[in-house]
Amino acid sequence: MRSILGGVGPLGAGRIVGPIGCCASVPGQLRPGRSVHEGKADVPSAGQCQCPLLLGLLEYHPDSGRLLDRTGGDVFLRAQSARVLHLLVDNLGQLVSRDRLIEEVWPDVSVTDDSLTQCIADIRRAIGDSNREILRTIPKRGFILQPAAGVPRLAPAQTAAGDTVEPTARAPMAQSLTLPRVAAHHWTEDLLPTIAVIPLRSRQIRGEDGVAEEVVGEVVAEEIIYALSRSQEVYVVSRLSSTYFRSREASLEEIGRTLSADYVISGSLMGNADRVILGLEFAESETGRILWSDRVESTVPALLNEPDTIQMIVGRIRKAIFLRESQRARSMPFTSLPAYSQLIGAVGLMHRLSPPDFEESRSMLAALIERWPEQPAPLSWMARWHVLRVQQGWSDAPAQDADLALTCSGRALEIDPDNSLALTSEGFVLTNLLKRLDDAEDRYNAALDINPSDAVGRLLRGTLYSFEGKGAVAVRDTERALLLAPLDPHRYFFLALAAGAHLANGDYVRALELADMSLRLNRTHTSTLRIKTVAQINLGQEEAARETALELLRLQPSLRIGTWLGSSPSAEFEIGRRIADALRAAGVPD
Repeated sequence: MRSILGGVGPLGAGRIVGPIGCCASVPGQLRPGRSVHEGKADVPSAGQCQCPLLLGLLEYHPDSGRLLDRTGGDVFLRAQSARVLHLLVDNLGQLVSRDRLIEEVWPDVSVTDDSLTQCIADIRRAIGDSNREILRTIPKRGFILQPAAGVPRLAPAQTAAGDTVEPTARAPMAQSLTLPRVAAHHWTEDLLPTIAVIPLRSRQIRGEDGVAEEVVGEVVAEEIIYALSRSQEVYVVSRLSSTYFRSREASLEEIGRTLSADYVISGSLMGNADRVILGLEFAESETGRILWSDRVESTVPALLNEPDTIQMIVGRIRKAIFLRESQRARSMPFTSLPAYSQLIGAVGLMHRLSPPDFEESRSMLAALIERWPEQPAPLSWMARWHVLRVQQGWSDAPAQDADLALTCSGRALEIDPDNSLALTSEGFVLTNLLKRLDDAEDRYNAALDINPSDAVGRLLRGTLYSFEGKGAVAVRDTERALLLAPLDPHRYFFLALAAGAHLANGDYVRALELADMSLRLNRTHTSTLRIKTVAQINLGQEEAARETALELLRLQPSLRIGTWLGSSPSAEFEIGRRIADALRAAGVPD
């Protein structure tokens, strides 16, 4: 299969390209060394025992460096991810610092934390550690690989004569002839819509080594499933369940009923190993209504090794869901809507930033919290609602809003400490309402550890750097966020914060360009108007800046330089004082 897949890069769980090897076979031989943690490990390190190690769904063989699935088949990791895993296994149960991992896996090469974070994500995906219980992150320190207690290793067996017998690969499970009905969701899951991704039907695609035609369609579907599953906005049916419909004729209603799916992605794939055309349809299972369809041209290596095409597809799916559910929220009685329609509708109204819609969104979120008290999503969005209320100048008691926001985000994290939506929401609160920037950065970093492709987490971390006047890293994060979310329903928000990053970096032309793009999508976002005003002053466009400031004051008549400095996270930094001077020059009262 390697000739058709070609190259290295992240794929879905169980199909990650690039050989994995032990110390002797991995280029740049790893040097076993002491852990930065001085305590004794509960489990022997790989250097002490060469028995197979059970890691989630897979077995790792330290003597050969092989990673095997339940059928005994090899699971491949990218070379760097394989080296990271080897070093963690060699220090099993002990903390391995980020610095040490980077130093030993990338010797004499300058890389950022993002490279290591991607490797950690690759390993977790391969072993099925979605809860981060096997490979644990210790914030600001490093990582610990700790298999489940009691079953750390699969030791060789012995016969009665004392002969050693190595563990054999498990036999593959027999494929059942019929697929049992998937159990309906527990009531707490109804707050998010469920998507089934049916493997694409392949036509005229065959690799040079004669790979079966359906392989590429399976892998593309798996990549879409993986990208969607990292979102906190949807549930995704497992690949093993959705593959049942790969070669069967079935209606959307039947697929939705069998898999308990609200939406279905299906389509075809044709071409050859060099060029491929994806024909995709995204539809509502109950009504059969097609919400989005498109033809996407690419190459097989690009699909498998470069995330841009998959991210674009996922972005269009997210936008289609948002538009459909927002439409339903506006046209149907609130109580008659599915819970996930209510949540998406509430978020949509919140971001319209008109006072009546904004207040209505609060009532909708409050009703959802009362109905689903153990769900982190509505609590997380309510925390953001309080931040936006203060930022828009609509709060009569900012301190009270800050307290309520932190209560909501704190409750969400009590329910699910690893929920990236809750982590970024609390970071948003800590940054904008409490000015606890170090704590906020910890929340954003934790969210990005869980999902390096979390566009909102990267955007908000970049904004934090903007407040501190760290323009270059702010631009890096916010521009990356724009690439990760090219079709986000709240695109205006991404553009506005990216404009602020360029403002902090002294690129006033780009800041003004992005601010104008944001205002074309939402003209009532007061933060964008402030950024535009400052950019215009710095570009010598005083008359235009005064006009922008007048519009800003029309929307936020209580705005004063002193109150802004009292609330802005940037006030303690030089960038904040420069912004205040520019707003004053444009006519904003002291």
